Parts: sequence; C-alpha cells; structure tokens
Amino acid sequence: MQRDRREFVKSAALLGAAGRAMAAAEIPRRPLGRTGLQVSILGLGGAPVGRLPQEKDAVEVVRRCYDLGINYFDSAAAGAYGLSQARYGLALKGLRDKVVLATKTRHRTATQAQLDLDQSLANLRTDHLDLYQLHNIINDEDIEFIFGPRGVLEMVEKARKAGKVRFVGVTGHTDPKVLNRILERYPFDSVLMPLSVADGANRQKSFEAETVAFARKKGVAVIAMKTLSAGALLRKGVASLQESLHYVWSLPVSTAILGCGSVDQVESDVAAARSFRPLAAADVDALRRRAAGFELAGLEPWKRHLPAGDPGAYLAD
Repeated sequence: MQRDRREFVKSAALLGAAGRAMAAAEIPRRPLGRTGLQVSILGLGGAPVGRLPQEKDAVEVVRRCYDLGINYFDSAAAGAYGLSQARYGLALKGLRDKVVLATKTRHRTATQAQLDLDQSLANLRTDHLDLYQLHNIINDEDIEFIFGPRGVLEMVEKARKAGKVRFVGVTGHTDPKVLNRILERYPFDSVLMPLSVADGANRQKSFEAETVAFARKKGVAVIAMKTLSAGALLRKGVASLQESLHYVWSLPVSTAILGCGSVDQVESDVAAARSFRPLAAADVDALRRRAAGFELAGLEPWKRHLPAGDPGAYLAD
C-alpha cells in the first residue's frame, strides 16, 4: 500500500537541522541472530517495488536503498514480490557478496516450494539465498503440513545441504501462539512478524508481548514487518513515521522491512534510521497508550483468521 508522500515530506522536515546533520551518518547494523550476518536495521520489502509500472523506476528505488546503506532485501516468489525479485536481480547485479537476500514461500509441499525456490534463485541471479522463510503460518494444520511427508521442510533441508539456502526462517501475520508453537518444532534462524505501535497496544493478541521474548530466548533473530500497519498509522494520525519506526527499532529486532515505491520514501525511511536513538521506556509506554485509543482491529486486519489465498493476509507496508 502506497504511503502518502506528504507524510514523508512532513516527517523529513521535522528532522530539521538534526536530520541534516544525520545525512552523513550510516544506518546502524545489528546481528541477524546467530547467523553471523550483520544487517541494516532498515530493510527493503519487495511488494511495492514489484508493483511499480516501470522497471527503471523500480531499479532506481532498489539501487538507492543500496547506495544509502540498506543491505537487507526481502522478497517472495508470488505476485508483485515475484516481480520484485527480478528487479532486485537487475539492480543488485555484481553486489551479491555485499547484500543479504531473503525470500519466502507460501507453499506447504516440497514439490511446489521447489518450483518457488528455483524461480527465486533465477530471478535474483544468485546460486544461493541467505535466508529462506516459510511464509504466513496461520494454524496448526499449516504446521503439520510443513513437517509432514513431502512437506516443504523436506525440500528446505535438501536445499540447505546443497548450499542453495544458508539459513531458514518462519513468518506469521495472524497468531503469535501459532508462531510460538512452530518455533518449538524446529531450530529456525529467524522469525518475521508484525511489530508496531498498534501491536504493542493490543492486549488481546500481541506479537511483541507473546513472541519476541520467546524467540530471543531461543536465539532466533526477530525481523519486523508492518511497522506502519500498512500505512494506517500515518493515515489515521496514530504516530508519525519517525515515531513508528523508532518504536520498533527500540525493540530487540534485527531489522524492520518496509516497502518503498519511490526514492522519496527510501530517503525518508533512511533519514529515520540514521537518526535513531532507542526510546526511553516512558516514551514507548506513551506511544502504546496513544495507539490504544484507536480501533486496533482496523489497524491490524491480518490478525483475523483469513482463508488460504485471501490477499488480505498479505497486505504490505
């Protein structure tokens, strides 16, 4: 979902002289769990890149991310993400050893996931992926398919032994308890989940409250998505761009992926990353209280249990 350009201009202007002073600063990097990889706290999500009508504009966005210090690039094989992979491959040609490439599969069977993996490697112009993620685990039936005969994990293990996949992650939008259960079943290297001011304010179902500490205890890298609630935090005046991102980066996350459909968005997000300082506990609590005054279900629609294939489950920032 495209974010309102005026919000970005406003956020950048609020940085004022401090923001300009940060222009020469580097984006902080953090360890990606136990993998040994260091990743920028700001990563690029692929869907908006895949949706851009013109390839040259998409390539410009990706390359601008790299030039400004982003080294973590997230994608998937399906839909707009699949096109983003090809655009990543073009924009990052010759830079393979300088970036961390992550992708995802929604498929639960080994055969279907193998097709996804082959497509991803070809599109990204690489012979291996740094992180391969089992995407959007919704319920226990998903988990059983994954670990069952000819399940996707069977293919992932073979790909790992063949050197096509270095590390394995899991993602979930809907239920933190389900994510916790699958994290108990396998030594995943990372977990991608929705983390935001809205999630932090949600007393009924919060990935921050239920899964972050659980993952960290297991040494699993935490990756944040939907940090702007698909743009809703900005549109509804819940929090500014900088407040939203600084809140999430104040959590024990390795990186937060944001979708960017323009160079302006890239530059605004990078300015927020370069100016980041951990929020005080009182400021974190104040943001949660502010978000709690809004209708949270409208800010986090992916937490509903949606049927397989429902695009609402895959809304992107």
